[in-house]
Amino acid sequence: MKKEYVRKVWLLLFGGGLVAVGIAVLVSGEFLVGPAAQLGGIFIGVHGLHQIIKLLREDGKRKQNIISGFITAGIGLVMVFLPGMTLQILTFIFSLYVLIMGAVKLIDLIGSIKHSGNDIAADMAAVLFFAVFGIIMLFGSFYDGRTLSIIIGIYCIMFGVSELGDFIREIMPERIKRAYHRKVRVSLPLIVTTFLPFSTLKNYQQRLDSREIDIESLLKEEKSLDKKEKPNIRVLIHVSDDGVGVVGHCDLCIGNTVLSYGNYDASSERLFGAIGDGVLFLADAKTYIEYGIKNDNQMIFSYGLRLTEEQYKRVGQKIKRLLNIAYPWKPPFQVAVEGGDKNAELSRFKDYCSRLWDGTKADFYKFRTGRFKTYCVMSTNCVLLADSILAKAGTDIIKIVGIISPGAYYDYLQKEYSLENGIVVSREIYSKYNLSSQSEQKKEGI
Repeated sequence: MKKEYVRKVWLLLFGGGLVAVGIAVLVSGEFLVGPAAQLGGIFIGVHGLHQIIKLLREDGKRKQNIISGFITAGIGLVMVFLPGMTLQILTFIFSLYVLIMGAVKLIDLIGSIKHSGNDIAADMAAVLFFAVFGIIMLFGSFYDGRTLSIIIGIYCIMFGVSELGDFIREIMPERIKRAYHRKVRVSLPLIVTTFLPFSTLKNYQQRLDSREIDIESLLKEEKSLDKKEKPNIRVLIHVSDDGVGVVGHCDLCIGNTVLSYGNYDASSERLFGAIGDGVLFLADAKTYIEYGIKNDNQMIFSYGLRLTEEQYKRVGQKIKRLLNIAYPWKPPFQVAVEGGDKNAELSRFKDYCSRLWDGTKADFYKFRTGRFKTYCVMSTNCVLLADSILAKAGTDIIKIVGIISPGAYYDYLQKEYSLENGIVVSREIYSKYNLSSQSEQKKEGI
């Protein structure tokens, strides 16, 4: 059976199965959640034990990983023998998550009011919903399996329906499919998607460093799903195994130019870098990708999208509108160099933006007004900028509500790439293992 048929059957069975599980949990959740927690505890405990044994065989050289194994095994034991406590802890964590989303929407609301945005009513409604729901969950009498089972049941049904939506889209005639755009997408939980790129990075590093596979063979595995169409816009997902690089970063690449948004002005940072002035920069794609690999030890996943001429035109119009409300800004090192400072040495400047300008000669901009004037790591971030541009093209990329991360976008793009009729038509990997192949980017127009 061909791969595309296998994927279609999987979408149907997986989506239908999730809906069935969700209904069962809603009907008999109080009897199912406890045993499910114990079953999950068994899997987690066995995984932790396997991790410990594997590391002990390596003479215990990686002590931190062994400690992680013991912690994982301990969590599994707690889930097996104390399922009630496990459910209470999970309910508490979910309550905090809801309240954090409320805080994120409050920051968005303040920004909308400050800059006279168009999302004031929507942000205010979101703040009220998350705040009220979170407080009721946190302080109300909801610490029982029934409440958690309702949440799990609803989530499973929504996730299942989303998967069935992918199945329906796959079997639609092409002429109908062009007019089909979903308004809602349910993805994996944030705690899972946030670290998906990092998990892929570690998996690839382990396979390549152990010589289980070479980079050429790995790239061929990815190429097996490429479609006939050639991409005309790319989404770059960066990830590294150091600091904030674990969470990742997201850029757009159009032609030979990369558009990147972030909290790049160190002097404006607040709340440990979570908030600051939003900075957009444009850089040469080849130079920027090589810089990220060499200087930040990144692995970069490049997802190619094929837009129609009309969609591509709308993307250009959206970018032009963003640049119309922006003004040029220069990092401190650039100011010093162009100002004729004879003592201008890069070692004197500790900010990332100065090093980035030195390595890429990118053009930087700040915003006079609008939502992107202020950067917020959990809402108005690099992913939102990319999503807001692509959404204007009328693509099937869904605007995410609440906390968003590069991992959530990675999950979406990877899913679209695996679908026969998904908008993602190619996937490339750039890393230290194939740095010499960067010259191929010019041939592909990135």
